[in-house]
Amino acid sequence: MDNGRRGKDLRIGDPERENAMRLLGEHFSAGRLDVTEYDDRCRQAATARFRSELNPLFDDLPEPRPSEPPRPVPSAIRAAAPPAAAGKIVLAVCAVVLVVFLLVVARQLALVLLLPLIAVLWFSWRR
Repeated sequence: MDNGRRGKDLRIGDPERENAMRLLGEHFSAGRLDVTEYDDRCRQAATARFRSELNPLFDDLPEPRPSEPPRPVPSAIRAAAPPAAAGKIVLAVCAVVLVVFLLVVARQLALVLLLPLIAVLWFSWRR
């Protein structure tokens, strides 16, 4: 492993290499690169392992250039994301608040609405 590389130089994969070669093809089509330059740069892009190896291929060219990939989300942030079941919890809390409100405001009406509400909650939780 090459320890002389900058600390956060990320490895690239086939999609990034293919995108760089496609962009070089656009520059070739526009007449900015001759056949030899295009061939040489495509070979370098095909064998690149790190983003820092792709960037110099476009230093003397205008846009389009390879865009920076999205940075990976740290696992601490991913773990803090609400689980998919959070929506069901919110639904259940809202249902309980509605039932309590109905019981306080109109005791007779609450009994009539309580049974269908319990049925809806029961079937939504079973999914």
